[in-house]
Amino acid sequence: MNPLVAQSPIILHLQDLPAIKRGGVTTVPLMTHDRGATSFLNGITTFKAGAAMKRHTHNVTESVIVLQGTATVDIDGTRTELQAHDTTLIPANVPHHFENASSTEVLKLLWTYASVEATSTITSTGAHSRVDSMDPSGAQTSGTAVREFARIVVVPGKEAEFEAAVESAVPLFQRARGARTLTLERAVENPLEYKLIVGWESLDDHIAEFKNSPEFMEWRRLITDKIARLPEVTHFRNALTAF
Repeated sequence: MNPLVAQSPIILHLQDLPAIKRGGVTTVPLMTHDRGATSFLNGITTFKAGAAMKRHTHNVTESVIVLQGTATVDIDGTRTELQAHDTTLIPANVPHHFENASSTEVLKLLWTYASVEATSTITSTGAHSRVDSMDPSGAQTSGTAVREFARIVVVPGKEAEFEAAVESAVPLFQRARGARTLTLERAVENPLEYKLIVGWESLDDHIAEFKNSPEFMEWRRLITDKIARLPEVTHFRNALTAF
């Protein structure tokens, strides 16, 4: 394990993973939030000969690659035949479904969703669920639990130094318990204003653990002479991912 990274690398063996069976369609989730994914979900779905999934939509972009066999994909009423290694990109909220075009051969698809907050809605019934809730091996299905939003105003003329300081502080956050993601955004209207966004597994990981650690003290040391005042910090949980 890299000493600068708190989260361990993960290797999955397909034969060891639980599967979800629905008629002639079997899905094996691969990288889920519980297994370490921070910005995507993926998995493999296998169709028996002639099998099809129900028409549905997702709240985020989905890409599907045909690994084996031949498929028919219906995207908003337009049907297309697919061969091995053909790839689709389906925008959020567009109705679609896949069918095994063969009456004798197996079809395998590799799917990827552009967010750990991906959901699936069956168009005929309205049945709605998180994609990662299909994984029966994990209790946590809520995506990154807490996001820290820190509003930071920088001393005029110190913008480049501040951005360099945040970049140098990345290892401090990355080895903190429960830290999953970090991004820095700069305001368009006021170039002195920044927003630091850190995804945490829990509020305690940030408040009780990180803020009482040597890494936090070093983080504050790196930015203290570059900011106009202390950061304004608020924590949020995801309420809706629409597309």
